Amino acid sequence: MEIKMPTNKAQSSELVAEALYTCVTCKGEAGHIRLFGDLSSSQVQRASFTGTLTAAVPTAQFPDLRSAIEQGDARRLHGLDLEYAPFYCPKCDAVYCGSHWVRWDVFDDDGWHDSIRGRCPNGHERMLED
Repeated sequence: MEIKMPTNKAQSSELVAEALYTCVTCKGEAGHIRLFGDLSSSQVQRASFTGTLTAAVPTAQFPDLRSAIEQGDARRLHGLDLEYAPFYCPKCDAVYCGSHWVRWDVFDDDGWHDSIRGRCPNGHERMLED
C-alpha cells in the first residue's frame, strides 16, 4: 500500500488525503481513494475493480474518513461505508484486486441493477457495492 500525503492546506476542491491499496496475493492495484475538501464541504473518490465512486462526505464522517485514508486503513474505510473499500474482505482482514475476487451483478425483480456482490479467494461472500 502506498500513502500519499498532500502538503498544502485544504480548500474546498483540494486533495487532502489519498491512498493506494494493493492486493495481498499479487501486489497489483486493488483500489485508490482520494478525499477532497474540508470539514464543511468534502467529496470522496474511489476507483477499484467495481468501478468509480464519487460521493459527498457527511460532515460528521470527515475526520474519521480522512484519518482512515491517511493511515491506509482499509478496515476502517469498510467500517465507514462498505463502498469505500470493495477490495477489502473483513473476514480475511485483507485487500484483494479484481483478479482475485469473483464478482457478479444482482438485479431486482424489475430488472434494475441492485448491487454487486463478490467472493474473496478464501470463499467469503459480501456485498461490494450497493
